[in-house]
Amino acid sequence: MNDKCPVCAQPTEIEVGFYYGTGYVSYIISVVICVASFIAWWLVFGFSLTDSRFFWWLGFNSLLLIALQPWLMRLSRTLWLSWFVTYDPWWKEREIDKETTERIVPEQMGNW
Repeated sequence: MNDKCPVCAQPTEIEVGFYYGTGYVSYIISVVICVASFIAWWLVFGFSLTDSRFFWWLGFNSLLLIALQPWLMRLSRTLWLSWFVTYDPWWKEREIDKETTERIVPEQMGNW
């Protein structure tokens, strides 16, 4: 991930451990995708106790989540950042306000 936004120069690392909460966001999005794929599978193929259609759905759903993982990670990080950084419609005319980046401690960045 870039240290700063390539368009507006907004720092993306607000503080150490800032993105830990994205796991919860990614989990919620994954649950929504699982429910949607379950409903779609049920409507198209149906479920039965006498055959293995449920296990086919489990395999399909697992592969779907693995394939979507890079997208889910980026989406959850983007959502998390957008909830904590306010949008400035005049970002082209203004310099970055040092008060908004006061929580950045360069000595502690990458100190995981």
